[in-house]
Amino acid sequence: MQKIPIHLAEPGMVLAKPIISETGMPLCGEETVLTESIIARLKKMQITSITLKGTPVDSGAKQASNAECVKELNARFSKIKNDPLMDKLKAAIENALVAQNEKNDDGASKGSPV
Repeated sequence: MQKIPIHLAEPGMVLAKPIISETGMPLCGEETVLTESIIARLKKMQITSITLKGTPVDSGAKQASNAECVKELNARFSKIKNDPLMDKLKAAIENALVAQNEKNDDGASKGSPV
């Protein structure tokens, strides 16, 4: 899932979340495939960003490695060492980060779209 500015939207991209107006009116539903006319209407309605499936837009940001993610996690949890509940939470987050990075690595190495 990736949130992007509306000006980067292109036909064929798929919404991961519905677009709701400021008044609460649904404009586009989840799974909507964007077309040029839908994008033009959203811009006209002053929608500034949308959330898409996958990561169709390269933000230029380098994805952190597993080691970098774990190092960052350890730094964030360093002030609450020896708390059993926080240790479990940290372990769960670490497992999720590693699994997500492995999933991203597998998708990239196979050449499949994310």
